[in-house]
Amino acid sequence: MHLAVLLTCHNRRAKTLECLERVLTQKVRSGITVEIFLVDDGSTDDTDAAVRQFFPQVHLIHGDGTLFWNGGMRRAWDAAAKHDFDSYLWLNDDTMLLPGSIEILAGIA
Repeated sequence: MHLAVLLTCHNRRAKTLECLERVLTQKVRSGITVEIFLVDDGSTDDTDAAVRQFFPQVHLIHGDGTLFWNGGMRRAWDAAAKHDFDSYLWLNDDTMLLPGSIEILAGIA
């Protein structure tokens, strides 16, 4: 299973980083791959720099501050849809996944 996780953020650096950490530390069985597409909609709190530093594997997409949640998620979807994913998980950046969440959502837990 190839899973795309889609997020958008604006000036919530700490929450966004914690959310990414929770996604990327999920224990998933062999055969499950996870890629994250994050739209940073013009944050001024150095969210983009922190994401690049701590999570370089995240597909970071920049907005100009006018996308808001809906436009940011649409832009993340457009980027992810260019690849061959089996599933898409839309998350708010203040959603903190519990251990095992991805396997539960995938129906294999």
